[in-house]
Amino acid sequence: MGAYQTRALRLFDLIDTSKNGHIDYEDLPRAADDPGSTDAQRARILKTFITGVANAADSNTDTRVTKMEMISCVERTMVGTSASDLPGYIREVTAGVFALMDADGNGRIGKSEFEKYLKAQNVTDPGAVAEFTRLDRDGDGSLTLDDLTYATHRFFTAPENDVPEHWLLAAVSA
Repeated sequence: MGAYQTRALRLFDLIDTSKNGHIDYEDLPRAADDPGSTDAQRARILKTFITGVANAADSNTDTRVTKMEMISCVERTMVGTSASDLPGYIREVTAGVFALMDADGNGRIGKSEFEKYLKAQNVTDPGAVAEFTRLDRDGDGSLTLDDLTYATHRFFTAPENDVPEHWLLAAVSA
């Protein structure tokens, strides 16, 4: 199994909160009462992902997505494309994660916002903070939505193992 398939399956396992081997609507979290809360934002991100992947990957239309269906969907819709060709639901997920990180709403994510986001998502891996530099493609000290869109594309398509992933996995982990 290749690197991007391994990353996609790691994402699958985080989203499959019911641990039934499928991504389905049972995996949708209950959103917090406050629609502006981080929990509610994460719930919307998960709903967008689950609905999108269910529509794109559920080849046998049983309302459940298996690991193989998800891998097949990634390969069919993302591998061999560019970041600008990502499916709409993946772009929405990326924009949702960006909004979670952009605490001051200025359209750019500074290193301190990135670190606060990781801390709020209980990410303790020391390599996670180092991802900021790798995500900042132009080295200007801040991340844009384009930076994260590019990183999302690489998450789902890059054949190498060393791809920033903590930032995305943190948004969907319980």
